[in-house]
Amino acid sequence: MTTGDDGDGESQRQRQRRQQKREGSSNNDGGSNFNFDELAEAIQEMREKKKDEEEEGDDENDNSWQNHPAFWTKGENGNMEDWFDENSDEFQALKALLLDDGDLTTKEKAEMQKQKGNGQLKYKMQKMYIRKAVEEYTLGIALCEDALRCEKNSSGAEEGEKEKDEATTTTTSDEKKEEIERREIRTLLSQLYNNRAFAALNIGNNKRCVEDAEKCLELDETNIKAYFRAATACKNLFDYERCLKFCKRGLEVEKDAPELKTLKKVAKKRYEAEKAENERRLEINRGSEVLAKTLTQTKKIKWGPPRLHTGQRLPEYDEQAKEFAFFTLIVYPEFDQTDVIQQFREHDSFKAHLDVLFDPNGPPLPWDEKNEYDRNSVRLYYETNAVKPYEEKALAMKIAEYAGGDVKETMMQSELELNLEAHRTDPRDRKFVQLKSENWTLADVLKEKDYVVSGHPTLFCVVKDSAFEKKFLDGQWTY
Repeated sequence: MTTGDDGDGESQRQRQRRQQKREGSSNNDGGSNFNFDELAEAIQEMREKKKDEEEEGDDENDNSWQNHPAFWTKGENGNMEDWFDENSDEFQALKALLLDDGDLTTKEKAEMQKQKGNGQLKYKMQKMYIRKAVEEYTLGIALCEDALRCEKNSSGAEEGEKEKDEATTTTTSDEKKEEIERREIRTLLSQLYNNRAFAALNIGNNKRCVEDAEKCLELDETNIKAYFRAATACKNLFDYERCLKFCKRGLEVEKDAPELKTLKKVAKKRYEAEKAENERRLEINRGSEVLAKTLTQTKKIKWGPPRLHTGQRLPEYDEQAKEFAFFTLIVYPEFDQTDVIQQFREHDSFKAHLDVLFDPNGPPLPWDEKNEYDRNSVRLYYETNAVKPYEEKALAMKIAEYAGGDVKETMMQSELELNLEAHRTDPRDRKFVQLKSENWTLADVLKEKDYVVSGHPTLFCVVKDSAFEKKFLDGQWTY
């Protein structure tokens, strides 16, 4: 229910609560009963009043304040845990109500918020209490920052007036007192940032932990706990270089800090391993660019994504011979069988490999029950326009991916389909072309105008002038 307004903008219930706090302040050792839960009802009253004005007649109740979700926002781009929203209307209202409480000084209010946050962190195993601690610390931080900001603006205006009057004055006792209070607020602010960094670390928001620890160190560069918390958060973020920097800075303050020394050893080991891995990957990238350029520009080979389950099989380059060796698949489409030539060098002839595959002294082919496939009966075909080729830069990235990634030989099915979708050709443009001569080398096929390597060189073997060969050429067989 919304209380009435007697004309001065303050509800009767709010005034009563203010009076109760003044009367009860002497009963709690100088503290205040101010907290988020006590103010929740006041926030609800403000919301309901605003809602009644904007949506008259709408009976729906907004009780989202009860669990304080309005104070929290989702992480940015999925990179951070949820965090307290200091710009929310609800938080600004809470801050305004606390500022309006004249029973305590700014320092006392901020100290109170720090102690409340510390009390919540006693139960840091539960996320709800950590969130509560963050809320309390955030309110204390806001109070300190507002006070310092106001004093800075006021100080700047006074200095301007002094310059105009060209008058010199001595520091009064009041000014000394204000300076002492300002230093105390700055000290308290650094503690609040440090404590909130600890809460952020416990809630899993490592980025916020680093930010708060840095703000703490800007105010107090000797705070060893802030260095440790920032370094720990950086380690959790796998930023070992930055972790090392925080460790080194902290050890300059306290050279024998055990936690920092231990963390430094771990971070250094991981940083060096990561650096070596990055150098290896850079070397792979450089080599991949050279390999792609050699394939496309020097050898005039067009390379595209795979169409078969054997996936992407990149060639090996012999620097001394200036020659590639290719994983090459021989497909027997009539029986859905295959043979693999692991090292088909680009200047090897097909005749040499057919002599090995169909050696009359070798074992019979288990799937060729009629013994139709022999050295003199087979004919080879290759397919043109099977896929669209990669551009050189894209090919270099593919080579680097397969040389340095987890997948070195085959593609996952989803990736295979994705590549085919982008590089698919019109089936009417695809054509099986007979190998002109067994004396041709693999390089002769690779240089053919319409031939694009689909993951790796692939040849199709059928029996000459057979019924299946006719079906094969008529398009009655597909893969």
